[in-house]
Amino acid sequence: MSKLPLIVLALGLGVTLGVSTPGSASAAATAACEDEGGLCVDSGDATFTDGKQSTSKDRKKRSKKTAGTLSVSIDGGRGSVFLNGRFVGTAPVSGVELPSGKNDIHVRDGATVLANGLLDVPKGAAVSVTVRHD
Repeated sequence: MSKLPLIVLALGLGVTLGVSTPGSASAAATAACEDEGGLCVDSGDATFTDGKQSTSKDRKKRSKKTAGTLSVSIDGGRGSVFLNGRFVGTAPVSGVELPSGKNDIHVRDGATVLANGLLDVPKGAAVSVTVRHD
């Protein structure tokens, strides 16, 4: 008996039984996030604090030696992404070098600020965030 029908059957049962796929898991995480700042950390151990900015002491502690990566997507719109005061691209962006430590993140759509705050990133973390565009 060929293995192909078994694979097709297993995939069919997975869809029928409602087994989640990686894409649906992140969509569920985004829907469950009720952060008032409009930014939800989907993966990585980073934390977001709405409305805060890094201090000069925080900026000195940032380390590119233990940098990770940042991916930003916007749910329901578009926007420009700024990291530590520098434009990194128009969302969705991925693979942006992200120093460990406290980083300023600012996302806007024209004059509308979608998210502005402090992203505290552990060493070498791959961080994925979603910004709500209401």
